[in-house]
Amino acid sequence: MRGGMKWLCGVVFATLAFAGEPMNVSVCPMGRASARAVAGAEAEAAALFRGIDVDIVWKNCEEAPIGQEAADRHWFTVRLRDDDPAVRSEVASTDMLGEAFFSDSGGYVADVYFGEIRTLASSKTIDPISLLAYVMAHELGHLLLGPDHSPNGIMRASWDNRDLDAIRMGLLQFGRAEIARIHKVLQTVAAPNPPSVAS
Repeated sequence: MRGGMKWLCGVVFATLAFAGEPMNVSVCPMGRASARAVAGAEAEAAALFRGIDVDIVWKNCEEAPIGQEAADRHWFTVRLRDDDPAVRSEVASTDMLGEAFFSDSGGYVADVYFGEIRTLASSKTIDPISLLAYVMAHELGHLLLGPDHSPNGIMRASWDNRDLDAIRMGLLQFGRAEIARIHKVLQTVAAPNPPSVAS
């Protein structure tokens, strides 16, 4: 019995030691995205963040707080839209696929344009659900890190064919410095409020 208790304590300790930082996310369909597409994208996005020791807790849209309460609770809202983005540019530019909004009150909201995602996915022969998951991850990255882009990885301003190949294989990642900053933000009471809009 003593050995069994020791084993159980070891399992509990290991679980606690490797538990990820929690992050609350609501995905709110505002168009024709199917429940299957949303669920599939949520599963892929959760796996991607779990790979950097962040645990997404999916929440109902109706429960989402706004303003400073959203910032304090690390609660992000992703609005899944079918209409066109405000900014138009080259087809693989992330500003055509989604945009993140910041305010002084810290309301964490991003729009993701599923119509544009489907169009790009069709032209590049990529699973639209996987592409949706990565666009969600990109916009959540902005809400955690601010409006700047990176030269490589998920947070690039435009994804080229190599990036899209990496998405197909589930290999496009956040950079090491980005992962460290994400953890730092999630360990604080409230994340900083970067200015304006990022895509």
